[in-house]
Amino acid sequence: MTRRWWWLLVPALLIAPAAGFYATRATETKGAAGPRDSARETTGFDRTGWPPVIRLGILPEESPSRMAARYQPFLDYLETFLGHPVELVFGPDFSAMIDALEHREIEVTKLGPFAYIQAAERIGAELFVQGVRDASAPTYRSYIITREDSGVQTLDDLRGRSFLWVDPDSTSGYLFPRALLIGELESSERELNGIFSRVGFSGGHDASVRYVIDRLVDAAAVSDSQVQRMRQGGYPGIDSIVAIAETRPIPRSPEVYRRDLPDTLKNALRTAYLQYDDPVFLEAHNYHDGYIPIDDEAYDVVRETVGRLGSSPVE
Repeated sequence: MTRRWWWLLVPALLIAPAAGFYATRATETKGAAGPRDSARETTGFDRTGWPPVIRLGILPEESPSRMAARYQPFLDYLETFLGHPVELVFGPDFSAMIDALEHREIEVTKLGPFAYIQAAERIGAELFVQGVRDASAPTYRSYIITREDSGVQTLDDLRGRSFLWVDPDSTSGYLFPRALLIGELESSERELNGIFSRVGFSGGHDASVRYVIDRLVDAAAVSDSQVQRMRQGGYPGIDSIVAIAETRPIPRSPEVYRRDLPDTLKNALRTAYLQYDDPVFLEAHNYHDGYIPIDDEAYDVVRETVGRLGSSPVE
């Protein structure tokens, strides 16, 4: 198996920036003993068998340094709640995250729905919570987007145009919109890419939106939350983007952990996420209603879609 690169976030004072790594850990500046020391005295968790450091794997939606700063309040909270060191680890894609779980390089990560069912079947990864915008409807959709002035108004207008997917493991950037296009354009799985003049993968939802804005590609499949975040942030050119179609509802991405973690750690992580209520962090991630419990059955719709496309989630 080919191992993929990782950016490991370690205590800032232990490694120089020139080494090419981004360093962060929960802040250790409050009080005489610091939040982590006091938490170890008060949390009461049985930490027998816990790894020395709990590593959270994430995909960078922007520069790793900015992502590290955005995650710092959550890291501080987790480390205080658990009474245990917590770090971030950045990886390039969902496949790398699954590999890292398998090889015990991280303990926790957020996976897209399609990536989750791959991880569950391949390595037994377990979901435990889901971040949601609206707890009464914990789903999202994929958009087929284009520029308003592109001349593309319907899915049929995509014939002969350039198109971007996000990643072969992406639910909203590949799996669900691909199923949508196959159905609406009466195409087969094998024939679909042939309807476009050019087709490729951008590697990220944000990148796909930027490519469409900059007229480097005619259309793309992206998550609705990515478009919403860029609109809320006033990204230049985002007002030129229109959605010409959307998929059926998709269950939101779950947080997962390794199945071999001690039950005490699994329970502590589940409780920590469910109790987290910082509105600044949560709303920045489109989790206005915070984290909620989730069951594996919620992802059966993803398995059904995989089945219709004739591919295996463990391929």
